[in-house]
Amino acid sequence: MPASVKPPLVHAVDIIATPDEASHLAGELATRLAVNPDVQSMDWDEATASWRCVLVGGGRGRLTLAAPADPAAAAANTHRLVTTFEQGSPAEAEAFFAAARHLPFTDTEVAAAVAELPLTSRLADRWPDKPLASTGVLLTIHHMRDFLVLVDSLLALGVDPAHMTVIDKEYPYAHTHRVDAHLVQRHGIAVWRYRDLREGIEDHIERVAAAGKQSVVMDDGGYVMPTVLRELPEQAGHFTGLVEQTTSGIRKVEGLELPLPLFSVAESDMKGMIESYGIADAAVRNTLRLLPDEKLEGQAALVLGFGRIGHEVARVLEMRRMRVAVFDSDITRLVAAHEEGFLTGRSLDQLVRTHRPRLVVGCVGSRSFGAREARLLPDRSFLVSTTSRNFEFDLDELRAGSTQVTDRGVLGTGYQLADGPEIVVLGHGMPINFHYAESLSNRYVDLVLAGLAVGAVALARADARLRPGHNVAATNLILAEAGIVDDYYRLYGPAAGGGRG
Repeated sequence: MPASVKPPLVHAVDIIATPDEASHLAGELATRLAVNPDVQSMDWDEATASWRCVLVGGGRGRLTLAAPADPAAAAANTHRLVTTFEQGSPAEAEAFFAAARHLPFTDTEVAAAVAELPLTSRLADRWPDKPLASTGVLLTIHHMRDFLVLVDSLLALGVDPAHMTVIDKEYPYAHTHRVDAHLVQRHGIAVWRYRDLREGIEDHIERVAAAGKQSVVMDDGGYVMPTVLRELPEQAGHFTGLVEQTTSGIRKVEGLELPLPLFSVAESDMKGMIESYGIADAAVRNTLRLLPDEKLEGQAALVLGFGRIGHEVARVLEMRRMRVAVFDSDITRLVAAHEEGFLTGRSLDQLVRTHRPRLVVGCVGSRSFGAREARLLPDRSFLVSTTSRNFEFDLDELRAGSTQVTDRGVLGTGYQLADGPEIVVLGHGMPINFHYAESLSNRYVDLVLAGLAVGAVALARADARLRPGHNVAATNLILAEAGIVDDYYRLYGPAAGGGRG
């Protein structure tokens, strides 16, 4: 007889909604559970004002729409959807909660996100001729509330939802399940997991090509085109262009012969001058959120990589009163770090040995730190990544060199190194600014999301300035012509009280 879950397990989601929206969302969830093949029955219990769920294997659960006990401690119009697994096996519990987690956003929540993203949400006003109507779009963008506004704008620009595919990067975002649910349940958009990337690409090409269309890729981390060019080269002609948001994505296509234009938002002046500080600040804030009981002021920190993000991370840590060292294998960047007053060195080992950092922040975008360097750290040190996925630190090497590896839950993974210190890799080595967080505020990221859509429109229209390969200069020109930076300045510049004027 399978083991039963004890005590009862509870999953709660706070939603912002009118009473009618909250009741409707709870009813939708009850209906979805009722038709789930793992569910035998779903009945309303008047006495407890909740739905009782009986699973096929005999397990029992309950769904309740509740309110916060202390409304003053919650956002206005907060309702709480509570699912309780009362009896059954762990497998039944997982099946029950898998369905319960997938809640689309309410109209109230979407309206709030739209208001926070004025540039992205109004893109269709710039191009009323729906320039994306004849184009499929394959997206690998972070699953946050702002992404839903971008998707709405792409649909308003003409993309048929049947010809849109989203790759879920499977990061532990704050609202990842709700974003997936919204895409599928509200728009009917195909969502594939990162682990099934190739299958998702093939499915997308088949659907879109059957409609006589080609596609634009909108990527955040260089996932799609390297897979296409290496594993599906005969399908590369389906794609007419690539919009890339991150420097790590640019690195992944370096060395590949791109048969299509790359619209490089990642390398644009707009992104570099405006977004880098926000990313760095979000990374440091989320690090501190995970370490509320640590005293980091006055402690030593090491930043790996002095590119756009690493530069800003070093400055933010310095403002947080840490003693900051910087290492970069590029001598020009190392000189720049030195002349800004940071401790530097040509040897990473020597820099770690003498500086003794308790916090190491990786901003390189590739393997920058392994067990050899980690053994030189003081005890109870922390490794933090700002890089897409878990590529920054050699986690396999750390695991192999440890006598004990401990899952610390939301904090990350602990490694007790043989003949070395105990260290913790925060967020399990995934990018810290997205770890159970929304990263940048919507108003901050608005400009970059709008820039991604500008790139998609330019590629769909076959702008003659965009040639196969990198197009940094053309990207800057097209972004400037679109006027979104001018609008951003009007919204947040001196005329809006944002400066001295």
